[in-house]
Amino acid sequence: MQSAEGIGLGIIDSLSAGYRLLVRRLELLLLPLLLDAFLWFAPRLSIEPLLQRFASFYVGLFDQMGDAAVAAGPGLADLPAQVTAAVDTAGKSFNLFDLLVSSSLYHVPSLLVILPDLKMGQASQDIVSLFNAGGSGLFLGLLGLLLGVVYMNLLARIVPLGEGEKGVTPPLFLSVVVRHWLRSLGFLLALVLFLLMLYIPVGVGVAVLMLISPALGVGAMMLMSGLMTVIFFYLYFVTVALVLDNLGVRAAVMRSIVLVRNNFWSTLGFFLLTNLISVGITLLLRDIATMGLAGLVGSALVNAFVGTGLAVALLIFYRTRLIVTAEKVQGQKA
Repeated sequence: MQSAEGIGLGIIDSLSAGYRLLVRRLELLLLPLLLDAFLWFAPRLSIEPLLQRFASFYVGLFDQMGDAAVAAGPGLADLPAQVTAAVDTAGKSFNLFDLLVSSSLYHVPSLLVILPDLKMGQASQDIVSLFNAGGSGLFLGLLGLLLGVVYMNLLARIVPLGEGEKGVTPPLFLSVVVRHWLRSLGFLLALVLFLLMLYIPVGVGVAVLMLISPALGVGAMMLMSGLMTVIFFYLYFVTVALVLDNLGVRAAVMRSIVLVRNNFWSTLGFFLLTNLISVGITLLLRDIATMGLAGLVGSALVNAFVGTGLAVALLIFYRTRLIVTAEKVQGQKA
């Protein structure tokens, strides 16, 4: 097992190196800032009418249960009001244009995505058709994934590590981006199919347990949530491997699993520290962003800088963990 000192040095050195590289290439902040500017000036693309229809359907279904729902206990009886309140809040803040920011897969920072309340006063364009909402969401999601691939490739070009192309011409860069985008789509499709294969039988089992004992059903749901967390954690490096090392989907998945397994505590430490930094910056900027135009622009700049530095640090941390793992394997063979 790695020592606490070794773990700390790997994490802190990666963060330090990431921000040192970024200070020399501040133009990398341009894409996140342009996305924030678009989200600020564009009208909010809202699906609030669809969410309200869903809430009405749910409440009506619950009302049909009648006395059985009341007899189930006060927690279940209060569920319609809780769902209605949650849907109402989501409808007022959710913006389909947020799908242009690939924050989960490719770590693109956006102030207006993490602080949706800043856009509450925006003009809103409602989508009332489920087909239009689905089509718009799919198109914006694919475009956001493409922008995320472009962003990560730009970051990868300044990191003096990795097996992918560095100094490339614009046509070659475009072909690399398209290749990585297609591989990212392949990874997402494979992940969705895997989750469906897992969720369908487990969902049936949870439903049966809920009929037998609600406590057992809730426990099974918590176990399922924990399993999903572990799965996603072991896939933490997949998109980084796709871009930085130009790997195929299967090779990227296997490399991510191996790296996390061999560097579990250091990876967990990096994940927790970077998320702590992100949450801390969000809390700090929440009030500053409301102090007029200067506060908003300054907050967007700080958020883009901090988020991009963390993304570069992730690339460096991934490669250093790869080197550590290779040395460990060689030492075991010797």
